[in-house]
Amino acid sequence: MTRHLARWPAPLIYLALSLVGHLPAFRSLTTMTRCTCRDAPQTDWFLGWTPYALGEGRAPWTTDHLNAPEGVNLMWNTLLPLPGLLMAPVTVIGNVLATHTLLAVLGFALSATSMWWVLRRWAPWGPARFLGGLLYGFSPYLVAQGTDHLNLSLVAIPPLVLLCLDEILVRQRRRAVVAGLVLGVVTFAQILTAEEVLASTFIACVVGLVLLLAQHRSKVDRKRVRHAAAGLGTAAGLLTLLAAWPLGVQLAGPRPVTGPVTDASTFGADLLGIVVPGKHQLLGLDTINEWGGGSTENGSYLGVPLLLLLVFLALRYRHLAVVRLTAVGALVVWVLSLGRRLAIAGTTHDIPLPSGVLADLPLLQDLSAVRLSLYVVLFTAVLLAVGVDRLHSEGVLQRRRVLFGLVAIAVVVPLIPNWPYDYRPADTPSYFTSDQVNRIPHDTVALTYPVPRFPSSEPMLWQALADYRYRSVGGYLITPDEQGRGTFRGGTTTWERLTQPAAVGRRVQMYNTVTAMQLRVEIDRLDVRAILVADRPGADLVIEMVTVLLGRPGESSGGVTAWYLPASS
Repeated sequence: MTRHLARWPAPLIYLALSLVGHLPAFRSLTTMTRCTCRDAPQTDWFLGWTPYALGEGRAPWTTDHLNAPEGVNLMWNTLLPLPGLLMAPVTVIGNVLATHTLLAVLGFALSATSMWWVLRRWAPWGPARFLGGLLYGFSPYLVAQGTDHLNLSLVAIPPLVLLCLDEILVRQRRRAVVAGLVLGVVTFAQILTAEEVLASTFIACVVGLVLLLAQHRSKVDRKRVRHAAAGLGTAAGLLTLLAAWPLGVQLAGPRPVTGPVTDASTFGADLLGIVVPGKHQLLGLDTINEWGGGSTENGSYLGVPLLLLLVFLALRYRHLAVVRLTAVGALVVWVLSLGRRLAIAGTTHDIPLPSGVLADLPLLQDLSAVRLSLYVVLFTAVLLAVGVDRLHSEGVLQRRRVLFGLVAIAVVVPLIPNWPYDYRPADTPSYFTSDQVNRIPHDTVALTYPVPRFPSSEPMLWQALADYRYRSVGGYLITPDEQGRGTFRGGTTTWERLTQPAAVGRRVQMYNTVTAMQLRVEIDRLDVRAILVADRPGADLVIEMVTVLLGRPGESSGGVTAWYLPASS
């Protein structure tokens, strides 16, 4: 029995579990989506942009296809260039909706598999490694982020960083340069996946390094320091070389962001969040949805049974260095995840916490502290796997199977996700996937209704499905304001200002010569070649406005009323 368990096909089990979570999407991968609002269409747009830009011979780091005519520095956004490039065949054969769903499935499966594979170093028994991978890859953090944030749920790389650092700093059995090259490549891959995850991984690594030095300061000698310096130096050098282009564009390219994007102070884990399950657990509570910055962010839950088991394992095997480091590391990172002020049961108290220091550090000031919950899970997954592996090697599991079977049930049941996720038809107007869209001259500006702007980001999906045929004003994007601070609002055009009321059922205000002239000037300035009004609430009001403005009705096709305009003279 033990031999059979040790050979569990863990990656296949992880994949099967992940498929269960996204099963409704497989009714039609090319038409189903989690939401046609907020982050989902934005992510769809980003996933398609990199292969499109490279196919056109363009650098993917910037674009003028959104926020026209100024354009956008996409490196300040969740561009996902590496996942988008790797999934390009799926995007070409299917579309960005299929790519998004498959990446969401792989996010869970690959994250769990990565941890399972890395745990071989400390926990050779297969079922112990399986449990560690299961906890990391299907943690409440990932289940919560998986509802809306694909970039934050692709977290297969942090365990690999842990493995590389263990080799460079602790084991030192391989050549320092080789280990450093691997770390450099892995880190670069994370930059091209999600820079925020790299920033939070850096914080967790600093915590681990401080604890490592505190535990083994007597063993630190010149030879070990030289090896570590060579490995880390090699990694830093390679990373500098590889990342020079994208990071150079981000920091010194067009329209960089020089100030904080959002106030991250409200996004800290609640003190009770670690023991009170939220809506994304099967046995969770909807009443705590606003803890930790909202249900999408609140992924700090571990549960009382798991915490008791972890305390038991930490105390029983405290003589092991890896147990001491991961137990203390999980505790330290959990404190950091609480944010700048202590929140208890949804009420924030004026009690400063250590995470407030991060707010003053460059490039870390936008980090949401609650997202450090990922590394609480990473440390605890290692602790769990090592502890269970030791219990097995000592024969404890065999002697007390019933007891530990009950413990396993008590630990796992509260962590079961409230799956599957909800999926719904994207209901994209067929105009954007038909030949009609090709009547718009390639790479020219088209005014759309609605304007792509949070939370109405749906037009970004339409543009991606139209293979980026046209450029668009607006966009659910981070752009610099007049002071250089990041903003999601950007510059509001006359078109957006006039049509925005229609989306909430108010009459558009264009029926005077001043506003009509402003819109005509804007159309000429942007060299607008098409106006596209989709069949969405308020469309009749916008159609009436444009008909009066242009003196002719539009052409209806595939859920869109379109006007095609000649080039500006």
